Amino acid sequence: MNLKLSPLFLLLLLPLAAAAPATAQTEKPQYKLGLISGEKNKNRSEKEKAIDADVLNAATDAFLAAHRFKMIERNQLGAVFTEKSLQDFIGGKVNNKLTDVLDLDLIGVVGHNVETNKSAKGEVSITWIIDVRLMDVKTASLVATVTSERASLQSMLPPATPREAGVLLADSIREAFPPLGYVVQINGKDIVVDLGTEAGLKKGDTLEVVQEGEQIIHPVTGQVLAAPTKVVGELKVVTASPQVATCKLKSGKGEIKSLVRLKGTESLIYKLLKKVPVINKKIKSEKEDLKH
Repeated sequence: MNLKLSPLFLLLLLPLAAAAPATAQTEKPQYKLGLISGEKNKNRSEKEKAIDADVLNAATDAFLAAHRFKMIERNQLGAVFTEKSLQDFIGGKVNNKLTDVLDLDLIGVVGHNVETNKSAKGEVSITWIIDVRLMDVKTASLVATVTSERASLQSMLPPATPREAGVLLADSIREAFPPLGYVVQINGKDIVVDLGTEAGLKKGDTLEVVQEGEQIIHPVTGQVLAAPTKVVGELKVVTASPQVATCKLKSGKGEIKSLVRLKGTESLIYKLLKKVPVINKKIKSEKEDLKH
């Protein structure tokens, strides 16, 4: 069977792709974040330090693109962190200076990996992968891990530079911390939300209408636990200006003051396609063809 997956064929599958559910972070509209390198070797060469800086810059750009984070300058972090306190924090110990001095919410520990692949023709290609562990400053606990290693129909070629990996990392960040907004106006079938191009929205995006559930009281400790959210509707972005977007209701309901968030876009169908050996082989062949 001569199965050929052209770029056009893959793009035609996009409308069929089911989006992976995002982990909603609705506690705050914006987080104060500092990024640090996860590399622990003090004797790194100048070249390695330059690579670390490129990776940190790519990760910083990715978080800024999510429009949910206020970034702290690295020299400010360096003034608070000693080498020992940094390692203690990564090990799970709270560092009060991070909240008392910098008023930080999260610390992102940035790591990277470079994979080298060799094609049947003997050609060598590299793939950059950037991972960020996000840790809560007040508890030193892991909140989430975001990565550039993700399935996407829109990124057929593997990222060959930190900047390219950063673009895919930004998609993961937006799924873990999707832009949040509210329904501010309803005109007939047009629903206006207070998110626009400044928040990264574009025509064709899907927004979820979410609703806070009832708070849960822990039966033993009496602690009030964070209320889980549930999706009660979906909106399709029709037009977007810098600060607002006009949407149509796809399903469910959307009312004034309803909370909305951008729906995740990681393609599950692409993951399924790659599990089929003959298709996975052709996808790899297609990637090789696109390089030339």
